[in-house]
Amino acid sequence: MIAERPPVITWIEATPGDPALAGTWTMLAEEVEKLARGRAVTRLRHVAIGAGGIRTAPNRLMSDAAILAAALESDDDSDAMVIGCWGAPTEVVRAAVASPLTSLPDGSVRAVASLARRAVLVTVSPTLVPLFADDLRRLGASGFLETAPVRACDPESTPGDVLEAVTDPEALIARFDAVAQGAVRDGADAIVVGCGYLAPIFTRHGYTHVAGHPDVPVLDCNRLAFEHALLLLELARAGIAPTPRGYVRPRGDRDVALRAAAASLTSARKDHP
Repeated sequence: MIAERPPVITWIEATPGDPALAGTWTMLAEEVEKLARGRAVTRLRHVAIGAGGIRTAPNRLMSDAAILAAALESDDDSDAMVIGCWGAPTEVVRAAVASPLTSLPDGSVRAVASLARRAVLVTVSPTLVPLFADDLRRLGASGFLETAPVRACDPESTPGDVLEAVTDPEALIARFDAVAQGAVRDGADAIVVGCGYLAPIFTRHGYTHVAGHPDVPVLDCNRLAFEHALLLLELARAGIAPTPRGYVRPRGDRDVALRAAAASLTSARKDHP
């Protein structure tokens, strides 16, 4: 009997991968592989262009386009994909690719609905709070605290803070936990990490509950998304896929034009290695 090959899960990182932050990318790839626990082959893929983040509508539009382009290029050699970013165009990409696909917000929202009653999402910057609150509403989130379900560290954490925390996370954990403590005082029963970099750092260093509150878990959004990807893959193998009326796929000339536009973005990586 020929052994079934493990599925390939591509983790799409929504930045081009600044070489100065190589330690962050190495950590992320290692932690994603740990999430697989031998159940899948994992692959970290960066987008081809940097859009300057997602904190204004034009930047987010370009970031979404870069993520879509990376997913389209990865579709043929992936069994499932995860958009490893909270500002994720989940529904758009899902309608364009054949592989089962989820994201940090999508996987977290589905899990929290079953695991919590008053969760609070804590992210890295106050400017992201209204964006992520809008995303929760769009995804039909339940299980979150009604008042201020999204909160942020202030001052915000920087890429340099994250890189330092890979080996010395004490200061970043303390900054995050201070916000989590306030959420607990307001009634939160769980804290969701609103960052795909902080989540694996916290898990690696054993920060899994709010300090002094062993009954209030700190949920790793990367783990929630990875498990959701595996679930969607199993459903796909059983013939259960996104509905064609809900996720209308581009066909014919529209598909050709979309893939040509996506290729023009991904070629940036080849032109500027």
